[in-house]
Amino acid sequence: MAEPKDIHEVLLVLQADLPVLRKDRDGQVGNQKTKYADLAQANEQILTRLNALGTTWVCEPTLLLPDYRFILKYELRHVASATVREGMFPIKGDTPMQQGSAITYGRRYALLAVTGVVAEDEDDDGAGGQQYARRAAQQRQARPAEPGQTAQRRAQRPPGPALPGEDVDPAGPVEQKQMRHMHVLWNELGYGGDENRDQRLAITAKILGLPDLKSSSDLSRGQATQLIATLRERKERQSSGDDNA
Repeated sequence: MAEPKDIHEVLLVLQADLPVLRKDRDGQVGNQKTKYADLAQANEQILTRLNALGTTWVCEPTLLLPDYRFILKYELRHVASATVREGMFPIKGDTPMQQGSAITYGRRYALLAVTGVVAEDEDDDGAGGQQYARRAAQQRQARPAEPGQTAQRRAQRPPGPALPGEDVDPAGPVEQKQMRHMHVLWNELGYGGDENRDQRLAITAKILGLPDLKSSSDLSRGQATQLIATLRERKERQSSGDDNA
């Protein structure tokens, strides 16, 4: 396969075959025990793939003046073309220990948000994750080989709606690659993160004409396809400075 020409092609190739992180670390939120995928695993699974595509990832604490607050400044750079995807992530905490924990979390969150990688039992809403992961695993096991597709075409296939000619039931449950694509688009449009969950669901319901929506994992393939197409259009209008939505 030819080398990616810029950062957009890097993401296209990466997202065609994203790794799924395993939640194999023990944690605790309040009184509830949880499982999570740590930063070391995220780096191992993602950075090696990015480096193989000629791309570097930098994420470092930066002091913002004049208000003297710290942020994480991150950059995904395709070295050959010098094209980048970059942004900032806030660092909260009153003590060095709290800030250190926030930095570790922010490094992992930013890397996953920019690349579209998710852990095995979570979706972009944080609700219904285990059911979604089990369904995605069953779909991967039951999915037959795609006739007539070469290995190169599969490797270059972007996440999202099915390719023309594929036998896909639009009434079936939303697919994992569609969930990943929606996750990437929401982040690019500025609606990423748990704090924007309700707003994402409200916008989704409005776009699809639904009275209510509790989780994006409740969508059908056809609804996800429609949502992705609409979000793409909004992203294009936003990039051209003509987004009045």
